[in-house]
Amino acid sequence: MGMFWCGFNGFNQLNIESNVDLDFHAYGNEGNYGEIRQVAFSWSTASILTNSGKIVMSGLINKKTINFEILDDLEYGPFKSISSSESNILAVDSVGNCWSYSKCNVKWNNITSILQREEQDSEDSVSKNQSQPSINHVCCSDTTHLAVTYNDIYSIPTKIFNSKFKITQVSCGFEHIVILLETGCLYTQGSSSRGQLGHGELNEEDHPRLLKSLDGIRVINISAGGWHTAAITEYNDLYMWGWNHSGQLGISNFSESDGTIMASEPVLIDWEEETDIEQVSLGARHSMVLTKNNILWGCGWNAHKQLGIETSQLTCDRMINLSNLSPLLKCNLRKIVKVVCGAWNSALLLSK
Repeated sequence: MGMFWCGFNGFNQLNIESNVDLDFHAYGNEGNYGEIRQVAFSWSTASILTNSGKIVMSGLINKKTINFEILDDLEYGPFKSISSSESNILAVDSVGNCWSYSKCNVKWNNITSILQREEQDSEDSVSKNQSQPSINHVCCSDTTHLAVTYNDIYSIPTKIFNSKFKITQVSCGFEHIVILLETGCLYTQGSSSRGQLGHGELNEEDHPRLLKSLDGIRVINISAGGWHTAAITEYNDLYMWGWNHSGQLGISNFSESDGTIMASEPVLIDWEEETDIEQVSLGARHSMVLTKNNILWGCGWNAHKQLGIETSQLTCDRMINLSNLSPLLKCNLRKIVKVVCGAWNSALLLSK
């Protein structure tokens, strides 16, 4: 897959000689490192997982700026999933082990053994058997590091969630997490200081809580931003909630026009014409949405060009058509396969 990306470039993490923020431009290293499978951002780094299972990183590592170097895996891997915070990279290898790469110590550690799962013996409910879980994917922010199995979630190293059903997606915000099950049920946990949990109140939740306002509506895709959250339903409708200080919910935040600074419950986002939403990804204070007809929309904070375009104002409090406004996207004939928002960056993975 090819890639366009944009946004904060203060540590040359976007592989450009000048450390200026960038609108959408093409990533040009596929020939050097192989096809892209996944991309993950932290504040000072960009990490790319290739189809061969290697991790390529650029940005600030251990007080030194590197320019797209393959992490020394010491024959670990190949990896199939990654997530990045400012201090660590979490990665899952092909056999389900969970690894942590310290950006300070510049080394890998297999942390699977500290994730312990208690299983009751079917013949003796008192007997308990310790076993090592098989990790499917990982998710992290600067405050939360999660490892996810088929039906368990560990806030490393403690199990925080167990379900009878498959966990299809987990997303981390700055202070909250969002969990999606194969049934379409959605759970949230953490701080709700800006309404990001969606329960209509600002109370903190110590354990995952079912989002009752969307219960009965099958959710198929989720994303957690800094302090806002989004969900797409099986009818391809988009719901958003949480902080709207920069217009990142795609609705007006001007108090003079009865704008919304914070929505503590899911809000159905309206479009001028019928629009089927396929993907959503949220950054710290910006949002990107992809429709089924391959049109990219965005809103929120654009101080670092994380919306991929130049704008006259630092914020956009409505959904704007980025496919029409970006010169690069206007000429793009390839399908956008995946939209990825980091805190201050965005990336589009493209079909061949």
